[in-house]
Amino acid sequence: MTSTPALTVHALTRSYGDAANPVRALDGIDLSIPTGSFTAVMGPSGSGKSTFLNCAAGLERPDGGRVLIGGDDVTDWSESQRTTLRRDRIGIVFQDFHLMPYLTAEQNVALPRRLAGGRVDKQLVRDLLGRVGLAERRGHLPGQLSGGQQQRVAIARALVGRPAVLLADEPTGALDSTSAREILELMRHSVDELGQTVVMVTHDPVAASYADSVIFLVDGGVAGRMARPTADAVASQMAHLDDLVMAGAAS
Repeated sequence: MTSTPALTVHALTRSYGDAANPVRALDGIDLSIPTGSFTAVMGPSGSGKSTFLNCAAGLERPDGGRVLIGGDDVTDWSESQRTTLRRDRIGIVFQDFHLMPYLTAEQNVALPRRLAGGRVDKQLVRDLLGRVGLAERRGHLPGQLSGGQQQRVAIARALVGRPAVLLADEPTGALDSTSAREILELMRHSVDELGQTVVMVTHDPVAASYADSVIFLVDGGVAGRMARPTADAVASQMAHLDDLVMAGAAS
């Protein structure tokens, strides 16, 4: 029996600008992300990567098409419903961490549950900090942590609601190579050991090589897919896509 995909988008479209001269960021994308998988989304600048992630997270409304989380169509949900969706069923990790500077690591991880008005499972919070290697740093403020440690806190915070899918937007973009590798290994571990579903937007072929598969976007559409990616194979494909974009711009 095939499990329900963690994330499905069908005929997804999104445009910006005025009606007379719209810029189409997403052009009818169809994607299905299996539960318990690690998927990287790549493409040239302006290909629609971040727009796709924002629509999947309910941060932006698509102009057309559908978004399903765990089989539930959330496309037309109200803003309050989508806020609850992000709190309870979607974890989001940003490049810039978005931690509260006056809260400890432990308090930052617990913050989503506190904002929801629910009971904070202190043991779960400490277990998550232990899983990301920060058990001994739970009482530290973000300013007392390295960039890599702050990103680990952000990942633990994203996982505290046991989300159906973890969406990561360039999670290693602000980190040095050693910290980036640790974050990628952590996300790989969350898939392999915890059954988490991860969708990561990245520009880095090395980061993409940690995923089970890569989806390539160009001009708001799916331009290719790659299973069992290697850094060299991804870099080669990205160079080809860049050439296509430059050729299209010149014509």
